[in-house]
Amino acid sequence: MDCVHAVKDPVHIAVVPPSKATGETAEVYRTLARVSGSGLVAKVVQVFSLRPASMRRMIRGWELAMWSGNEPRTQRELVAAAVSRLNDCHY
Repeated sequence: MDCVHAVKDPVHIAVVPPSKATGETAEVYRTLARVSGSGLVAKVVQVFSLRPASMRRMIRGWELAMWSGNEPRTQRELVAAAVSRLNDCHY
């Protein structure tokens, strides 16, 4: 099934935006800013904000995939885009 068309009616997911985060959630957002070098927080990250331990694990996986190692980030982004295309996911 094409992931673009998998959901007919959008579902609202409650999130804690970075500007409202406290405690562990705020710390995880700070970790993301340090790792990414950006203050931007993608909505896909904010989906995990009610479960900061899960958000931390997701960011760690993203960190290992995108910011660690010797391959240029542009190359990693290209591979990620190719995998999404092969999976017929247009997100």
